[in-house]
Amino acid sequence: MFETSLPFAFFDYFRVPYRVDERAGVDVHTLSPGGPLERCGRLRWLDREGGGAVAYWVPAGGSPLGGAATSQAEHRLGTTPLYGTVVPDAASGRWLAATGADWTPTTPVYDASGARVASVWRAGDGSLYLPFDPGQVIANYWSEGYKDLAGRTLSAQLKRLAVRAYYRLRPALPRAAQLALRRGFSHVQARSRFPRWPVEPALHDFYRLLFGWSADVAGTAVPWLAPWPNGHTWALVLTHDVETQVGYDNLAALRGVELAAGYRSSWNFVPMRYTVDDALVADLVTDGFEVGVHGLYHDGRDLESESVLSERLPAIRRHARRWQAVGFRSPATHRVWDWMPRLGFDYDSSYPDTDPFEPQSGGCCSLLPFFNRDMVELPITLPQDHTLFAILRQPDERLWVDKARRIRQAQGMALMIAHPDYLLERPRLDAYRRFLETFAADPSVWRALPKDVSAWWRRRAASTVERAGQSWRVRGPAAEEGVVSLDPPPSLGS
Repeated sequence: MFETSLPFAFFDYFRVPYRVDERAGVDVHTLSPGGPLERCGRLRWLDREGGGAVAYWVPAGGSPLGGAATSQAEHRLGTTPLYGTVVPDAASGRWLAATGADWTPTTPVYDASGARVASVWRAGDGSLYLPFDPGQVIANYWSEGYKDLAGRTLSAQLKRLAVRAYYRLRPALPRAAQLALRRGFSHVQARSRFPRWPVEPALHDFYRLLFGWSADVAGTAVPWLAPWPNGHTWALVLTHDVETQVGYDNLAALRGVELAAGYRSSWNFVPMRYTVDDALVADLVTDGFEVGVHGLYHDGRDLESESVLSERLPAIRRHARRWQAVGFRSPATHRVWDWMPRLGFDYDSSYPDTDPFEPQSGGCCSLLPFFNRDMVELPITLPQDHTLFAILRQPDERLWVDKARRIRQAQGMALMIAHPDYLLERPRLDAYRRFLETFAADPSVWRALPKDVSAWWRRRAASTVERAGQSWRVRGPAAEEGVVSLDPPPSLGS
């Protein structure tokens, strides 16, 4: 296993076996007592013959930076977007000189203007130095913190103003006019520089870099707890946001399609917009489906301000208890990272991986669940049906199928929102049916309810990988279901 001097968020997330020892790696190189590098994070592989290899990383917001780092900003690690603080080469070189080893700058880090400002450094014994904190970079993806670091270009400002103006005018516009404006603006939205649509591989590329560097230090394959239980290699999760009375009255059509294909799904209801019959909720749950909460009124104001959120939370939670709902989806996928855990649900599913077409564009860039404090976040990773058919006017399910296959390749989670409000037309319903049939017989997929994915992700996070003779095993709540992998997660591909 690895030994580190500080907790390492990347290992925590992938359940790579390691232990924390504040003196880890200090004896490998000669360091200046009390110098910046000595106070950086360090990791080494305990079982490597001959020892010697160490990886250093610079913890964000800590004293090791000593004023040498840039402020949080947009960078590129080679070709991979990197959002966070970095230590420039001049300072890194001084710190590394204190080890007595021969270090060479390798992979470049560029700033937003394209100038090289820092590097990943390597030593002859296999040691590695990262001039940034991987945990900070990952968190800036998940939380969409990159939005505050990428700068406010004129085009981005104009885009935000246009979106704001549209949603203020929308209640007074006929439906046909709304769709015409959305379709026209979609050509601008689709050109979003980051995250790219329909797939943004940056975060998963970053994971692969970290796995590769960890394997270099270890001199062997890195064990980790695979993302899905019982040998499944990817997950397919179906959810429905029932936005209006029309959708509520027509949910039987989608329900019937799913039952025929052997699927179950989650239905997110809006409690104060239409009447939700307790008998229907009970019938859905008895039939193996799930029920969640989709805001209070579907007016886009639940997360407008802390005061509105505080005012509405008691009613939201009351309906959640009434329905025994553990999941939440925000109307129009409005989201505020620091406020989502306050909702008090087991999981939230309001973050797309990438979506330029929603009122709040952006995305977490993740095809896997993750934690926002004590809440599990289940990213929406397939295009919404309204976007697919009403805005982009796609003729069939091909875009869904193509992205689901790429998610399968990357061992991720394909999570879909389909609205009974918008899938009333026979061609759209047929497209949904064909999509389900495409993967109905796939033995590699875990067709799961969102609450089951959240529960598994918690069991996984509470489990560890440990040595068992010459192999590895899972210990903890996921022991009976978990699989240890020695291969890094696959890429999203081109």
